[in-house]
Formats: sequence, structure tokens, C-alpha cells
Amino acid sequence: MKSIAFLTSRELAALTDDDRLAIPELEARGARVSPLVWTDERADARAFDLVVVRSPWDWQTAPARFAAVLDAIPRLENRTAAKWLDKRYLLDLAARGVRTIPTEVVAAPEKVAECKYPRAVLKPALGAGGHRTFSFAAAEWPRVAAAAGTGPFLLQPFVEEVETEGEWSLVFFDGVYSHAVRKRAARGEFRVHVEWGGSVEIATPPASFVDEARRVLGAAGETFLFARVDGIPTRAGFVLTELEVVEPELFLRAHPDAPARFADAVVKRLAE
Repeated sequence: MKSIAFLTSRELAALTDDDRLAIPELEARGARVSPLVWTDERADARAFDLVVVRSPWDWQTAPARFAAVLDAIPRLENRTAAKWLDKRYLLDLAARGVRTIPTEVVAAPEKVAECKYPRAVLKPALGAGGHRTFSFAAAEWPRVAAAAGTGPFLLQPFVEEVETEGEWSLVFFDGVYSHAVRKRAARGEFRVHVEWGGSVEIATPPASFVDEARRVLGAAGETFLFARVDGIPTRAGFVLTELEVVEPELFLRAHPDAPARFADAVVKRLAE
């Protein structure tokens, strides 16, 4: 029986409810799944035939250490995860023709004073879950600079449609589209994450969104075991907000076939 580790955090050592949906499917395909806490120095990733990054959602507290852990795992999926931790990849994708929010790299929060947008968003280049992410009017930059912490940061114009249209997450396994959800922010909040009061609904995206998500993956130049393409519908079309290929929630509960699709993709990687 092949052994698979789901890389996670100490807080989620029992794994998430969503990820546990995949375990019976993997067991049915002859694989045993165990949690592997990324901060546990006693754990040996080499004991597993494959390590799948799933819920190490505290990694932003020690990004350099986390990247080193990923780089040291011999059989890792997604195997280039460390490369995609830094959100400055958005500039590379934009250069390859992907429609993204205009993004400027800001070394220190004080540089926000030079922001020309009437309303903007500042987020850490190495971050997750909407933490240390701010929406602000130009006159509010001193408040943001005082609270932001250390950089580097990404500075972007605020996209109003996130408040009216929400954000879509389209999930792909081994490059094949599987399912999607639509996320909406709570009233008075712009971050769509559940931890900030956001909601998630199972939804079917327009075909044009799926096509655009495929173009994003094509521009990335890799076939990922799993990928979540997040974007906002705007007047200009579907605009990429993030390409989540490190530790995204995959919303396996969103489609009855999603756990099996994920398991099939994992087993395919095991056989390679």
C-alpha cells in the first residue's frame, strides 16, 4: 500500500473536514493517508511515497522556514510550491498576457504615500488568508503604514466588483477543470475569506471564466496536481487575483465527484 502524507499545521493535525473527504477515495485506490505537521522536526517526509501540501495555514509566520521545508521534501506535490509562495508571481503572469489587477511592488509601507489610486489595496507579498491586507483611501496611508509591518508588499487599485460580484475560485486537478465556488465578503468587509466573515456558495461559472482560468494555467507553464484560480468578474472580464497552488482549500464538498477526481490525480502522480 502506498503511503501519502497531507502536509498540515499543528492546529489542523487532524486535517480539515474538506480534505478528509479525499481519504476514503484514496484508500479505495490502495493508498494510506497520514497527516504530516510541517513544523514537527521529528517527522520524516522521506517515509512517504508522496507528500501533498494541504493545510499548513500558519506558514506565513515563518515563510523562509516553510520554503526550506518544502524544498527538502523529495516527493512533493505541488513540487514547485515554494516558487509560488511569493505573490510577485502576478507580475510574471501579467507579462505573459494574463489579465491581472495592476500590481506594484512596494518595499516598505511608507511608500504607500506615493499611491495615486483613490482607493487601494496593500497586501504582503508573502502572506495568506487576508492577514495584513488593507483597503484604504489615499488619505488613510499613515494608518496603513503604521499597521502593515515589514514588506515587501503588493499595491493594487481597489476592484469595486469584489463587493458586488464577489470572487470566483475555479479548481483544477492535473490541469483539468473540476468545480468552482463563489465567495462573497461580509457587509463592510472586502476580504472574502471565511475567517473575515465571508461566505462560500457552490456555483457554476460562465464558460468564459473557465477558459480564462485555463489560460492562466497555460501561462504558468506547469501542470499542477491541484490548482485554484481565483478571480473577480469585472467590466474588462475575469481578472486574476491569485493562482493558488501551494495550500489552497479545494472545496471538495462543492461537487459529488470532486473527491474522486482529486484522488485519481494523486494516484496518477504516485504512478509516475
